[in-house]
Amino acid sequence: MANLVERLLLAAVVTELAGCGLPGPAHDEPLPTVAAVVDMGFTSFAPDIVRIHAGQTVEWRNTAFITHTVTSDVSGSERPLDSGDLLAGNVYLHTFMVPGTYKYFCRHHEDDGMVATVVVDP
Repeated sequence: MANLVERLLLAAVVTELAGCGLPGPAHDEPLPTVAAVVDMGFTSFAPDIVRIHAGQTVEWRNTAFITHTVTSDVSGSERPLDSGDLLAGNVYLHTFMVPGTYKYFCRHHEDDGMVATVVVDP
């Protein structure tokens, strides 16, 4: 019974937050220098694969009402992705200089399948 009450309470909170909207740069137009935009939903990145060219920038937008991260274990000449905690409405930008395939995840929701890839062509 307690689990049902918790679920109903969570649903009410989600509905209330969805109705009032969330402020922040994640809800603005992307900068003109951004080549690809990735939206962070409840436990997903969309799209889960983006393709850009070296020297271009990806913008991640936390349009959810929960905290997410953009995190990778990239080594070599490209620096790792590490957005830190992105609160609702915030964005993270990264310019990829080195061609390759970069897999990343949300530290808080990786176990829920919140993983994605950036493919950087020369």
